[in-house]
Amino acid sequence: MKSQYDLYRTHFSNIVEIGSPNGILEDVLVGDLDGLSVAYASVYGAPMASEVVHIFGVLGTSLVVQTGCCGGLVDEIGPGDIFIATEAYCGEGASQYYKTDDKMVKASVNVAESSAIRGINDVPVHFGRIYTTSALFAEGEREVEDWHSRGFSAVDMETSATFAVAEHFAMDRASILFAFDNPRRKEHILMKEADKDKRRILGNKRMIELGLGFVKEYNAAKSD
Repeated sequence: MKSQYDLYRTHFSNIVEIGSPNGILEDVLVGDLDGLSVAYASVYGAPMASEVVHIFGVLGTSLVVQTGCCGGLVDEIGPGDIFIATEAYCGEGASQYYKTDDKMVKASVNVAESSAIRGINDVPVHFGRIYTTSALFAEGEREVEDWHSRGFSAVDMETSATFAVAEHFAMDRASILFAFDNPRRKEHILMKEADKDKRRILGNKRMIELGLGFVKEYNAAKSD
């Protein structure tokens, strides 16, 4: 989380670091992004994601964009590819307290229509449904094949919670991720291969550029 926080921090000016005395909130900032006030938080897992989105939902934030990494569940997604979730399955424990009517929650904005996405020509971009889980190391072949057979293209640990809380507070929401691995290819986080690491670094960079670019476009469209 610290490394991602440091990467994002370089994109902002006039930064205000946000925390709490008991340490519940850390690695959170509000800064200027080309004159636009934007908050960034490094989170891990659904509970942390839900807490941060809840706070900014109460404050009246209009858009939340989940960024981070995911695992690919379809053959065409490889390390470093960009994945944009169109909807997420609530397979974690936090979203149930915000969304009680369904286990699926949809993105509310279409990143595919963003001009920022058209500038990405060196990293494959994929769209699809994502399964959000809370137990990274508990996934096995049975779970991975089950998620794949149910039509999910990727798996992560935050998107459904972010979407559920955002929907609860009537916030627009999107999820822009990069694939760290593809479990169905027998690739996992303990593998260290130089070419994959290079693709992940590039994918993470393009994800950040796309996420921040989309935020600026969203604000400009609302201002028109």
